[in-house]
Formats: sequence, structure tokens, C-alpha cells
Amino acid sequence: MSVHELAQGLERRDVALLDLRVAEQFAAGHIPGSLPVALQDLPGRLRDPDDELWALLFGARRPVLVRVGVLADAERITDASVILGELGVESYVVTGGVRAWSAAGLPLNRRW
Repeated sequence: MSVHELAQGLERRDVALLDLRVAEQFAAGHIPGSLPVALQDLPGRLRDPDDELWALLFGARRPVLVRVGVLADAERITDASVILGELGVESYVVTGGVRAWSAAGLPLNRRW
């Protein structure tokens, strides 16, 4: 998924963006609307109906189609894709990540 596709999807609200980078990287700058998720917490959060992430992907108010963009290093992306795939959620790598987003002139949020 390109950063432009991501921006359009976030605007239409048919993309959920999971930021699996470490907390320090997230705090240094993240894409507005992204959800910080520690990889080790992902399975539990995807199975907890009281969790914001579960509600976004499986809850009654979710869009008909939700694409999931993932930001992280290659190993975390692979692991997250497997976890999401086991629950029938298709995920997409955000090409170029936060650097490409910023290089495209799109805003970064530097507040947690």
C-alpha cells in the first residue's frame, strides 16, 4: 500500500493503521490516526471485544471493508501478518513507512 493509498483510506475510514514500531519510534513521529500496538499484545487485543482495535476490525460500527496497513520492521510485519491472517484479516505493508509518508509532505504527529 502506498502512502497515498493509505492517506486516502484513512480519510475514507476504510483503513486501520497499526504501528508496531517500538514506543520511542512512535513517540518520535507517527502517522495521525495510527494505533500503536506492541507485537506481543496483538493476539490478545484482536480477541478482546472491549479493545479499541477489536472494535475497529470486528465491531458493529466498522466499515464494510477494512484494510489494515502495518508499519514496522520486516520481522514484525511478517509476524503481524500471520497473526492477522489467522483471524481472516488481510494486511498490507505501507511502502516506505513513516519516512515515505513524511517525504510525501504528509503530516506526522509527534504527540503520543
